[in-house]
Amino acid sequence: MDRMIFGDKMILGAAIVAAGVLQVTHAGAADLKIGLAVAMTGTYAPYSEAEGARCMADKLNKAAGAGDPKVELMIEDNRSDPQLSVSLGQKFLDAGAQIITGVPFPDALIPTAQIAAPYGATVFSAPNTQLEMQQAGLDNFIAGAVPDPINAAATANALYGKGARTVALMVSPDAGSYSEKLPEWFGEVFEHLGGKVVSKLNYSWGTTDWSPQIASIKALPQKPDAIHICAVLPDVGIFIRQLRANGYDGWVAGCDAFDDKSLEGTVGDPASLEKVMFATHGATGVDSPIDKFLAQCKADGYKINGIFDALGADMVQISYEAAKKSGTVEPAALREAIRAPGGYPGTTAPVISFAEKKGYPVKAVPVMGFASGKRVLITDTPPTFVPALN
Repeated sequence: MDRMIFGDKMILGAAIVAAGVLQVTHAGAADLKIGLAVAMTGTYAPYSEAEGARCMADKLNKAAGAGDPKVELMIEDNRSDPQLSVSLGQKFLDAGAQIITGVPFPDALIPTAQIAAPYGATVFSAPNTQLEMQQAGLDNFIAGAVPDPINAAATANALYGKGARTVALMVSPDAGSYSEKLPEWFGEVFEHLGGKVVSKLNYSWGTTDWSPQIASIKALPQKPDAIHICAVLPDVGIFIRQLRANGYDGWVAGCDAFDDKSLEGTVGDPASLEKVMFATHGATGVDSPIDKFLAQCKADGYKINGIFDALGADMVQISYEAAKKSGTVEPAALREAIRAPGGYPGTTAPVISFAEKKGYPVKAVPVMGFASGKRVLITDTPPTFVPALN
């Protein structure tokens, strides 16, 4: 593609229409165009990054100078459907997007990156964590979150630091390595530290009656100090509630899917959260800079979900700052600018850099817990031993 240099462009307006229909903030031909196929409906709707992306794009556009790029967002509902997500990616590419995204799992992102490659475009998935995307050899893929092994290692360090020495792992193939391998990586780090995995139990996503798994846990010769599971809401909230009702008072450790504001309501009793922890993408609920950004977005009328909106804001801000610094939105050159040394300011971290790893950022992984029903930061230290990546 021809190199495109910024001109003196003016934003033309916004057309925000019903969910499932293209939402566009119009911009000029040399502006930054980002296509987001996000889950407005379906299983992954609580984890959409779209509103945070919109909030950041509007903020940047309002502050842009005469010679700065403008951000054009094209947003459609992928309905949590990988195949639809890929089709929408093609639609965005045909509309001139330099950056696109979709359902944050390999069955959608790998084919999306493949169709984007001839255009020189980048697939920048704000919430993707699965290691498969880093192993697929796709030069045009960037994840806005650290891979699952780092998440697992951070949680294992925090849990071991709280005194847990035995753990039961809950695994499911339903979301690939996210729900199956992440707990096992957690177990590997936990045992590296000196703990012990005493059991591995299977489950399916969408479970509402956890009595078979709970019976298996109760039948173990020794009650485990902790249980680790990586699953979405409401599943894990129901699981925690039923565990407590059956007398289990140990730790329940999880992953970024726990960082859904419905967790507290689904679990119910604040006391049941006292021994719950999860690794996530940024500390929220603790009056952090992320909290302040999301609160302002919400006050401005954006329908904010939580930490995943902050990741969406990161994706837009980093792409914009890279375009501004490099002076181009030519897709391949823009991707290299995103990976430039020094990184760029972000919402989930003061500086986010892709220079070191290319496909994912270098930043801390906070582990959150609860005290008196309120979220608290347990640790925010990068793990030193990380399986599958070391």
